[in-house]
Amino acid sequence: MSDSIFTEQGNVKRLDTKFNADMLKTLAMIIMLTDHIGAFLIEQSDPLYWPLRTVGRLAFPIFCFLIAEGAYYTRSMPKYLASLAAFALISTPPYNLVHGSPWNSPDNVNVFFTLFFGLAAIYSISGLPQAVFRRLGKFKLAENKTACVIFGLPLCALCYYAAYWMDTDYGEYGVAAILIFWLLRKRPVEAWISFSLMTFVFFCFFIVSRNEAGGTEYLRINLYNVATELVNKPGAGLYYYMQKQIYASLAAIPCLLYNGKRGDKRGKGVKYLFYAFYPVHLWAIWFVQLALNQ
Repeated sequence: MSDSIFTEQGNVKRLDTKFNADMLKTLAMIIMLTDHIGAFLIEQSDPLYWPLRTVGRLAFPIFCFLIAEGAYYTRSMPKYLASLAAFALISTPPYNLVHGSPWNSPDNVNVFFTLFFGLAAIYSISGLPQAVFRRLGKFKLAENKTACVIFGLPLCALCYYAAYWMDTDYGEYGVAAILIFWLLRKRPVEAWISFSLMTFVFFCFFIVSRNEAGGTEYLRINLYNVATELVNKPGAGLYYYMQKQIYASLAAIPCLLYNGKRGDKRGKGVKYLFYAFYPVHLWAIWFVQLALNQ
């Protein structure tokens, strides 16, 4: 294709379109609302359930992509992390309630926690090591990219494990997705191919094993399950099952159309309006649940 259809934005060659970050966020919110209407207000037997949930698969990868973009553009990573942490806590009561749990239940951990750990993983191998080395007066180490990565990798791994251990919404898969979009930010097509391959492995392959009662278990592939089941349990094997999450790869279409610009008219509070949509729409869904159950 001719270079005339591309534009350089944020050190990345992107398609020269009108589709900016605010439009992409708005699309993601509409898709997320569609998904949650299906998940929390419609029975699985309803013909609309699976179409709504399938379309909803596109929302999360768009948010992961935007977190990686935000990590590049933010002026203060600590403030960015603090905003995500604050909305993770604010969103906890309605997220629990729409799941039918007490408002303060620890059993349901919303997606803002996943986004927080993903951003923290980026910070662990980028800005944080430099800041620590500079604070310690080790300016040569602060300029040494290899030393910073080596210093930050254990913290990055801890963020990944924290999402897995807390069983956040999308868990370690979400943290890995954010890292992919950040690490391959200058090569967006390769980023989406990598994300699609990861999604295929994460959601279409399982370990078939036996539990203590002799029943069959289908376990997601991770380092722990590979070691305990595939290696140590005779008869354990792999099982393939096509899941709707594979449609998340279609989120590449709007993200590759994104022009790298924030928005035409943006006030200081716009980003918080996007954040606030998450807890507000969950509260709205919970009130609808109450009305339907009366």
